[in-house]
Amino acid sequence: VGCIPKKLYHIGASIRELINADSNFYGISGEEGKPDDMGQLATPTTQVHWEVAKGNIQNYIRSLNFKYRVRLREKSVQYLNKLATFKDAHTLEVVDKKGRSSTITSSRFLVATGGRPAPIDCEGGDLAISSDDVFFLEKNPGKTLCVGASYISLECAGFLAGFGNDVTVAVRSILLRGFDRECSEKIGEYMKDHGVKFKMEVTPTKMEKVEGDQIKVTFSDGSSDTYDTVLGAIGRHADTDKLGLENIGLKTNPKNKKIYTKFEQTDIPNVYAIGDVMEGCPELTPVAIQAGTVLMRRLFGGSKEPMDYVNICTTV
Repeated sequence: VGCIPKKLYHIGASIRELINADSNFYGISGEEGKPDDMGQLATPTTQVHWEVAKGNIQNYIRSLNFKYRVRLREKSVQYLNKLATFKDAHTLEVVDKKGRSSTITSSRFLVATGGRPAPIDCEGGDLAISSDDVFFLEKNPGKTLCVGASYISLECAGFLAGFGNDVTVAVRSILLRGFDRECSEKIGEYMKDHGVKFKMEVTPTKMEKVEGDQIKVTFSDGSSDTYDTVLGAIGRHADTDKLGLENIGLKTNPKNKKIYTKFEQTDIPNVYAIGDVMEGCPELTPVAIQAGTVLMRRLFGGSKEPMDYVNICTTV
């Protein structure tokens, strides 16, 4: 999950929007389309088959994962699909999917477990899906409420609307906090022009199942509406709960469970962290890749160059 499937869904949504917006101007019609009395074509009707897009995108991701495993094997890197927990600073207990456990010892460990979406904290909040779950839905999400105004929420709202869905974004305060305000406002206006609706200065206070398997959402301003899908994108926390960091005395930020580091090195000298799991690191895949590359050069290549986390660009 993450930026790759999201990018592919955006490509699909853009293709549909492009067909609807411009194909008739260039004389391209749908099935049996004919010019009218003025010699113009009507906008062609497009139909979205969510299950086809979802299946093809998932197969593409599987092919990438397979290629990564092949490349690891070619470099003599052993890949273990197991859950690891620290027993001490140099020992891990690892458990496979059948519950069989074993131990691994090492002079150094690198933690790069990434992050997970934070759940919506309200009555019935468990009815909402996360921004990760949307890529695995078996059917089109239909009328959707995206809770949150982060770039993840807006990106999901954008491609869902591009696929022709009725999409609303619930915004607690402002769009894209921390980003340039002029750009953020332009993004909001652009999304409105493309059919995305915004409920400003509200948060969900209650969710409940209603007739037809829909979800009724009551908001903090007293209003309510029903949706086929509620998608929560209100932030992420580091996936560190099951790592047993307390067994080695490694403290994390209590707000987001991220690990404190200096030059990717934790308080435990032989334990390092990169990516979304690291406090103060932008939550972007290319940043994690580059941080890992720079760290390995320092550890094993004789380099003294640190990772530069200043002025990193983010695309929304």
